[in-house]
Amino acid sequence: MNPDASLITALVERWRPETSTFHLPCGEITITLEDVVTLSGLAIDGDAVVVDIPDEEWSAICLRLLGRVPVDLVGGVAVVRIVWLRVEFRW
Repeated sequence: MNPDASLITALVERWRPETSTFHLPCGEITITLEDVVTLSGLAIDGDAVVVDIPDEEWSAICLRLLGRVPVDLVGGVAVVRIVWLRVEFRW
């Protein structure tokens, strides 16, 4: 999926952070969890994906699954950020 820069710009201009809604000519709208599920294909039910993996194993798993290892730490914990995935894989 290629993002449409002009569409994103138009939506940013109409976003109202005080109400977390978009103000459009047809009215006020917001993004729901159902919208996120439909657009992303992510499941919203079931267990959260959270595991405790030692750093040395985490790096090996990232390398095996992604072919690369992010060097980003948050509070001393290694994480894979969406921004990193977008940059590395041009997503």
